[in-house]
Amino acid sequence: MRFITCASYYGSGSSAVTDFVSEFDGVAKFGDEEFRFVHDPDGIADLEYNLVENFNRHNSGYAIKRYQKLVKYCKGNVLSQKYRGIFGDSWEKYSNEYIDRLTDFTYHGWWQYDLLSRGPVYLFRKRIVNKLLHLTIWRNDSERTFNTMKNEITYCAHPTEDKFIQLTKDYIEKLFDSVNGDKEIVMADQIVPSSNTERYLRYFGDIQVVIVDRDPRDIFLLEKYHWKGGIIPTDAETFCKWFLYTRENGKHRIIQNDRIHYLQFEDMIYHYDETAKKLMKWLGLEPEWHIAKQQFFCPDKSIMNTRLWEKEKCDMSEIRYIEEHLKNYLYKLEENYE
Repeated sequence: MRFITCASYYGSGSSAVTDFVSEFDGVAKFGDEEFRFVHDPDGIADLEYNLVENFNRHNSGYAIKRYQKLVKYCKGNVLSQKYRGIFGDSWEKYSNEYIDRLTDFTYHGWWQYDLLSRGPVYLFRKRIVNKLLHLTIWRNDSERTFNTMKNEITYCAHPTEDKFIQLTKDYIEKLFDSVNGDKEIVMADQIVPSSNTERYLRYFGDIQVVIVDRDPRDIFLLEKYHWKGGIIPTDAETFCKWFLYTRENGKHRIIQNDRIHYLQFEDMIYHYDETAKKLMKWLGLEPEWHIAKQQFFCPDKSIMNTRLWEKEKCDMSEIRYIEEHLKNYLYKLEENYE
């Protein structure tokens, strides 16, 4: 199984790649769903840190419980199917199998964060009961604790890095093998992040990552006047700080890895034919497989969301501020495409 994925910085246009690859025959694709369970908080990368890199008798077992909660969340509910709508019962089945294979042994036991996870009311009740017992019948037994969590399970897991990596590869491949319809290429959107990307490549036998960036002026204007999601700051000064923060001041552009390809969103629009040809070659997608050309990604439509400062009424002092502080990230139409 070969994975193709794209990564972004929020609003930087990675859906152009997802849509483009979805136009090819022989590729398993899953719509707009993002598969962030590998790198989201409490996801697989955090699990590796707590089980392998920073093993601790308490933290490691609790990290497994946090991953179990993430699995439950990603399963979805009546309002949103999420992964259940894609993997069906396989999501929980293979996730539980993965946890079992990582775990060395379990026992009935708990620690303070198991209490905290029950909420402040439960914690308060337990402490009141213990205090009353120590003031009365346990007056001479200060170390004794009333155990209200006899059914709590503690997980003990400390795999080697090699074991963790192999089990993770098996887990991810089983998940997608259950739904890929015997197709050898899987388009799994956002399954790795745009930062520290190389760390996440270890979880896959064969993966190619396209990291997409976009002119900051358009990202700023789209958020301020159209998306209004509250995720991106919309004063120019803070926006520039955020933009550099998310891109580590340009360090993302100098990573050399033959499994990572950097793409400027605007090139997919203003130089579609040349960019599509290069991308197809790098991804190993044959021209004859392109059976739905421009049916998912249409440059003639996407061009409407570029160079917005020339089309819409906006505060040009903010645009000039962005141009001054993010000059290395501006897309210049007049430059020749290479």
